[in-house]
Amino acid sequence: MLSLRNKPSPFVILIIIVVLGYWQISFGVYGLKWDVIDVVLPFRYFFSECIKSGYFPFWDPYQQTGTPFYADLQAPTYYPELIITSMFGGYGVYTMHVLFVVYLGIAATGMYKLSFYFNKSRGASLIAGLSYSFSGYIVGHGQHFFLLVGAAWIPFVILSYIRLNQNREIIDSLKTGIFVFLMLTGAYQALSIAMAYLLLLIFIYSLIKTLVEKNLQGALQIIKLNLFFFFILLLLCLPLLASTLEIISSVGRLNDGVDLKRALALGQPYTSFISFVAPFSTLKYNELFGNADFSLINHYFGTVPLLFFIASLFRKHSILEYLILGFGLVIFSMSFDFLPVRGFMYKNAPFMDLFLCAAYIRVYGLLALILFSANYFACFEKNITCHKNKIIALSSILLIALGYLVVVSLCNFSSKDFKHLFHSGGVGPFLKNMSFYQNLLVQSIFHFMVIAGLIAIIVCHKKIRHPGAFVFLLSLGEIVAATQLNMNVTVIDMQHKPRDMQEDLSLCPESFPIPVDGKIIFNDQQNAFFPPFWRNTYIFTKQVAFGAFSSFKLDTYKKIDERPKLKDAVLNNHLFYFSDTIAPLSKFLNGTDTVAGLPALLYFSDQDYGTLSGANAKTCSADIIKVLDFSPNSATVETNTGHAQFLTMLQTNYKGWKAFVDDKPTQIYTSNFNYRTIFLPGGKHVVRYEYKNNKVLVLYIVSNVMFVICILFLLGRCLYHKNSKNKIYIYIPLALIILLTLLATTNFSQKKKYHTVSQYYNERFEKQDAVFCIEQDFEGATSNYDSVTVFSGKKSFVVDPGIEFLPIMELVQEDNKIKKGTLMATAKIYSESYCKALIVSDIRGQWHAAKIEKQIEGLEQWNEVRYVRNVPEMDNGEVLKLYLWNPGKSSFIIDDISVELFD
Repeated sequence: MLSLRNKPSPFVILIIIVVLGYWQISFGVYGLKWDVIDVVLPFRYFFSECIKSGYFPFWDPYQQTGTPFYADLQAPTYYPELIITSMFGGYGVYTMHVLFVVYLGIAATGMYKLSFYFNKSRGASLIAGLSYSFSGYIVGHGQHFFLLVGAAWIPFVILSYIRLNQNREIIDSLKTGIFVFLMLTGAYQALSIAMAYLLLLIFIYSLIKTLVEKNLQGALQIIKLNLFFFFILLLLCLPLLASTLEIISSVGRLNDGVDLKRALALGQPYTSFISFVAPFSTLKYNELFGNADFSLINHYFGTVPLLFFIASLFRKHSILEYLILGFGLVIFSMSFDFLPVRGFMYKNAPFMDLFLCAAYIRVYGLLALILFSANYFACFEKNITCHKNKIIALSSILLIALGYLVVVSLCNFSSKDFKHLFHSGGVGPFLKNMSFYQNLLVQSIFHFMVIAGLIAIIVCHKKIRHPGAFVFLLSLGEIVAATQLNMNVTVIDMQHKPRDMQEDLSLCPESFPIPVDGKIIFNDQQNAFFPPFWRNTYIFTKQVAFGAFSSFKLDTYKKIDERPKLKDAVLNNHLFYFSDTIAPLSKFLNGTDTVAGLPALLYFSDQDYGTLSGANAKTCSADIIKVLDFSPNSATVETNTGHAQFLTMLQTNYKGWKAFVDDKPTQIYTSNFNYRTIFLPGGKHVVRYEYKNNKVLVLYIVSNVMFVICILFLLGRCLYHKNSKNKIYIYIPLALIILLTLLATTNFSQKKKYHTVSQYYNERFEKQDAVFCIEQDFEGATSNYDSVTVFSGKKSFVVDPGIEFLPIMELVQEDNKIKKGTLMATAKIYSESYCKALIVSDIRGQWHAAKIEKQIEGLEQWNEVRYVRNVPEMDNGEVLKLYLWNPGKSSFIIDDISVELFD
């Protein structure tokens, strides 16, 4: 038996094993990958930037040319983690690593507690916690942070709700309300939908059981406590409910659900069952798995626990256990395309039509299997002799199956294939180059040895002092090893170090400076940032873009996105632009418009067109727009025009936005399906746009205050029961209240700075702090632009279509002359067109570029362009090259080039 008396707390053991089992993440050896970097980090980063700058994040101006961030269900605005992390410094690459490990620790702890509730065995519950936190669901979905958050809280929700209905204490109602709130606000919404059904089943079971026992008072108490739980949950979720009700009419998916055909297309075949014993094999040979994403087909939770689960089916369990198992199997079966369950649930179960991928919620099935497995192990370790024959028989069958997989694998490749692998160079390439059958062979042999070891322990259990401990260690070793085999594909990025990623992220401007006023169409995904960041990067760089990697799309955004010609014409403008040409939207929709595609053309609804058609608007090249400030919830511009204009801002015209001309309200019209347009009289004016939503803000404050009070109450209660003499149960909660109050006051009382991106970098990198500075004045150059005054007062250089490359700087590392630090290059560009050229740096053959066209704020004027890059440590003889590349064969003038390196 596994005895933990006088040993460290099981929770300490769980945390240590999770930290060590995911050591690449825990110790920052390799970076996280895919959605964690492309979706989770950008959205949380934006939230923390808002909080640190004194704003509530109502509006994200950088994604989809403006989107209501507060109502985006995939951006967990109302999840307490975001506000707490933001007040303690905000989000970065290292923050996500810490949170990843923290949530897996929470998941392991929660599963331990849930298992212990049923079997009262520490050893069995340790196996349950580790099987859960190292399961194929967790490892396969390493990039899907919202699923990991859900997996962390699910065991706590189930356990607290079972206790609510069985113990009938109000404290369990409070705990359940908090845990469900954390799930609703922080996890994938489909997990909460499934959870609602499970809680309903548990409620019905508990109520019927109590009535059958003729305990009417107990039944009434269950109803009262459930009402209190629901009341707590409702109060905590008020801002989420309010924002969802506000957005529901603007997002068709929330009204109409998802398409059944698309939902069924994401199912997986029966072949994915192989992952129960060989998860490593799921990383290759997509055709075998119906081309399903490999994150969806990993159902592994350990072969030893799998054997115990099968054995548990031959043992009687409680009705509650069977209820959890039955529900889990129904949810799990929704993942498979050969079963009709997904279609049936889609058509008949409310809210099951709101999400696409049923495999995302299969965690309920794995949780049930692990729970049954742990419960049987608890019986097994008490009396191994009674259960040994059953386990040996099942193990023998599994050994035969694994032996068959070994034979099949060996028949599908030769020894030469393995020899070729050993010349791959490094663990990463070795694992990457392995074929499906090689993966299958390695995994099958490994688990064959594990099961053989299990049989040996059982056979010799009388000669072993603690045979249960050996089974625990065997199970631990196999799940950690299996996790490590899959980590490099589904969890970690072995090509990028967190330190380098964080340093690149730190180059982004802080707070919310006025964006470089280039044309929005140039802010595409290409050359947006540094790898591995490549989607949603304009949140970091603080530039407005149309594109976004996001499932949340307003209907008005989708309308223009579905019309590429109109979209390109509209985006071929700056953030603010003047127009004098308007047309009714009906002419565009019926195809009778003959001037479609003009950048300055505005389409209005027929009603608005009737109102505006009589306006006497006229644009002129001398008209001026100057952006004075720009923040998530407001923007101000100064205009000077000779005639009346239509002023358009390339931001979504979402309900709640208001516009003021010289502090007087003016109506905002929707142009081109999506954007804000006002009628602006001629002359000099100050135009201000602002968004306020006091209802949501007040509800958010109420929700957070209530959450903090509940948490501090539970903390104080816990401390009181542990030590009620020295009043530490009062002092610690009081200290936390003071700390949170100070942090909140500091963050929301910061002075807002309105400066440009250029001013931000000039303040951050001052010339006198540079390790070296190189300036290029082109003293010997000649110019064909006689009418242009050179910027520097010396000579400018004309880049004509025949110049493809213009060397700016080339330095060879000698005696540590080139320090590790930040390279910044600035120049002035004069052009009569938006030149397709780039500033490029090359170190060790790895180049990075910045597009010049993105930084041109106006033609026939001098524009400042800037390029920033982190320089790594360079060995002697290595070369740092900086040059201008002109692939578009553009013509422009460049002047006043300055290159600086900052340590």
